[in-house]
Amino acid sequence: MRRVSVALALVSLTLVAGNRRPETIEHVVEAGETLWSISAQPDVYADPYLWPVIYRFNRDQIQDPAVVYPGQVLQIPIYVDLETRRILREEAAGLTSP
Repeated sequence: MRRVSVALALVSLTLVAGNRRPETIEHVVEAGETLWSISAQPDVYADPYLWPVIYRFNRDQIQDPAVVYPGQVLQIPIYVDLETRRILREEAAGLTSP
């Protein structure tokens, strides 16, 4: 539980540094996509284990990280620092893909 809290805190700090919303790209979900597959795309993070970044940043519209809908518009933070990436990879590696 502590690791999840630390990871969430790091993502929050990274995503809201200086009370500004970070730069994001917009991604329109296509049929068959998952957060795992979106995160793995070369123009996103090229790393499927970083799917929690997308989930946490879009929690207002994603109830279950295993379910995203075609046409859903997700905001994806461009920059995720190395420490946050390390922690999220470890966390996601212990879970099944959404």
